[in-house]
Amino acid sequence: MYVLSSHGDYSKETLKSCEMITGELNDFATVSFHDPMGVDDVVNKYEKLYKNNSTDSFNIITDIKNGTPANSAMLFKDKHKEVRVFAGLSLSLLLTIATGTPIEEAIKENRKVLGEIDPQKEVAQELNDSDVDTTSTKNPIVNVRVDARLIHGQVATMWTRKLNATRIMVIDNEIVKSDVQKMTLKTAVPRGVHLSILTSQGAAKRLKDKKYQGQRVFILVRDPSMLQGLVEQGVKLDSINVGNMSMSENARQIAKSVAVTDEDQKIFDYLSSQNIELYHQMVPNDNKQEFMNLLKKGRK
Repeated sequence: MYVLSSHGDYSKETLKSCEMITGELNDFATVSFHDPMGVDDVVNKYEKLYKNNSTDSFNIITDIKNGTPANSAMLFKDKHKEVRVFAGLSLSLLLTIATGTPIEEAIKENRKVLGEIDPQKEVAQELNDSDVDTTSTKNPIVNVRVDARLIHGQVATMWTRKLNATRIMVIDNEIVKSDVQKMTLKTAVPRGVHLSILTSQGAAKRLKDKKYQGQRVFILVRDPSMLQGLVEQGVKLDSINVGNMSMSENARQIAKSVAVTDEDQKIFDYLSSQNIELYHQMVPNDNKQEFMNLLKKGRK
């Protein structure tokens, strides 16, 4: 169990922010220290959580060293020697832990990424032939996702890890023309994952030419018409996750994070007619929803 403890509601809001990306997290709890609470009040909160803990461990992560949440945690630990206490709570650290990384390794990882974001220092990562099995006959595409935000928290920290993707392929006919948007995507791509930014035609050619054999390719589009283009050019897609489509003019909302226009509906009807499974799933822990059923309910 992880207990996030802070001055004010920082711990509560950090967990809430994390769950926007990961979905609901079990075995995580929060403690908020407010005036006129004292040390004993905070210790009692830890004790209550400890008694209800059903996991094999009990870890407290406080906001800062030497503050009341941390000092109270050390007094609590004196009675429960197996309890571990850490300082330096942040959204980045919590996300790393929530995706299954042990806390010691999570701390090391966050030290590496702490610092200024400077796109000019980003170096494109290229794969050597020795890195992959180019003779593999397996389909390199491990997932296809429609997501208006492209590479963002859920994609970078949840989906990429869950899929064990080695390459993210962003397919967009407009982004390839924008150096600013391309640089932003290069900055957002997770460490150790390779990035391709291609037009629909370029992506289809490279996929059909088997340029990514032996890799695990995660395709991202913000416009489903890019996927129609792939299919029409002979690329086989088994399934598509319609994760996030923003509200726009003349669009209607069919799920919490999905709004479609009449033109979008025609594209999805076409994709479905090609025996492609269409589903909606925001994060890996969510249950899949049959997308065409959602679309049918939302039809005018």
